[in-house]
Amino acid sequence: MIENIIISLTQNPVYLAIAVILAFVVVYGFIKKIIKLFLVAASILILYIAYLHYSGKDTKEITKSVSKTAEIAKDAVTKKLEKVKDSAIESIEKKVEKQIIN
Repeated sequence: MIENIIISLTQNPVYLAIAVILAFVVVYGFIKKIIKLFLVAASILILYIAYLHYSGKDTKEITKSVSKTAEIAKDAVTKKLEKVKDSAIESIEKKVEKQIIN
């Protein structure tokens, strides 16, 4: 069953283009949800820091650790997205080359 789908996709460039577009839509939706999750978590963290500041507790240490963690997470996500993008482009190029050769 899956083999038939793969064969259909590789033999017909229109189906392949549709599959690639759908894959991009799914990845885009996933990234949007991750960004929303990050924004909600950041909002909660800001409210927590505001509460600590209002109650008179020290917020400098928390702010420093959050800044470090955010920078590390940003770098990791950027690297991972670049790898995924590069591998997707390579995969598509290989499939197109196979299609052209055959």
